[in-house]
Amino acid sequence: MIHILWCTLRPEQFKSMHTQWMQRAKNTNNIKTHVGVNWQKDIDVLSSYLKPNDRSIITETNGKIGVCLPSYLLSSSFEYDENDIIVFASDDFLAPQNWDEYLINQLAGKQGGLFVRDGYQLPDSSNMLHPAITIPIMTGGCLTALNKAIYHPAYSHMFSDCELYLNLKELNMLIDNRLTDMTTFEHHHYVTGKRQQDQADVAYSKNWAMDQINWNVRKDMTLEERLRVN
Repeated sequence: MIHILWCTLRPEQFKSMHTQWMQRAKNTNNIKTHVGVNWQKDIDVLSSYLKPNDRSIITETNGKIGVCLPSYLLSSSFEYDENDIIVFASDDFLAPQNWDEYLINQLAGKQGGLFVRDGYQLPDSSNMLHPAITIPIMTGGCLTALNKAIYHPAYSHMFSDCELYLNLKELNMLIDNRLTDMTTFEHHHYVTGKRQQDQADVAYSKNWAMDQINWNVRKDMTLEERLRVN
């Protein structure tokens, strides 16, 4: 089973992007989508779109801005098997053709997190201050090893993808074939010029400085300390 976890503040954009993911999948019967939204009105918008096997929940954040806490509320609240595949998608990522078959082939017989090309970060991450896993893809066993925290709720939004890379590397669960594998899950982030910045982007960026301070502290913690969720 492939589980797509998806937190969104943009239900209409989610529907457009999710439709593209499903159209490019080889076997949609093997895919279950879990959506986290902030308000009941968004669940109402999605109720007629999602399949009966899918689910949507309100990830109540008590006003905390960013994807990290909602992602943890989503990733810690569903059942999965160790060999299932988990993808944490978002509103500005495009999937390649037959992406589900690709992930199954890449992770067959393995436990770990797959670092894929996103069309912006260079294959050696040399254009980044630190390697960042912008679209987390992993096995169920890997999610368990991460204490079910894909993006740690200690962050608001920024730098959590850097910590994920560090955690996977120290767990010896990082699978990174980007230098030889051209398969790309294209990131239409506004900094790439592929879309306009919107209100959600502005809100997320407000906690950049605090998240950077948090990252500078947490990167020097032990792995055990970083994986702990209070």
